[in-house]
Amino acid sequence: MTPRDALDVARLLLKKARQDEALVRKIGSDTDIADEIVGFHAQQAVEKQLKAVLTARETPYKKSHELSYLVGLITEEETEAPAALEQADTLTDWAVEFRYEGDEPPPLDRAAALALVVDLREWAETQITGR
Repeated sequence: MTPRDALDVARLLLKKARQDEALVRKIGSDTDIADEIVGFHAQQAVEKQLKAVLTARETPYKKSHELSYLVGLITEEETEAPAALEQADTLTDWAVEFRYEGDEPPPLDRAAALALVVDLREWAETQITGR
């Protein structure tokens, strides 16, 4: 993949992450929507944001929903990582475990999840666009 292609893919991942963020923002206060749904889309937004940064940097990564793995790849080469990266893994279980395995999840702090998504999106955008 050329650097230009990598940037195009990174921008597409950011666009898709913003779509997940928009859904979390719209349904986050609706108590008729299960935490599993809100948590899943918050996790997906963060996953896509992290993958966008890695793609833009042309850092290879394996297919994974494990946010700690993606954060680890970023922090290996990032000296000024935002504090929000340390919190990203709190959303990992919302990707699969709570969505498909039937365990009753703990209550999701929806406001904190959205704030994390927003913080990481803003950071990812600066990493990719430089602004």
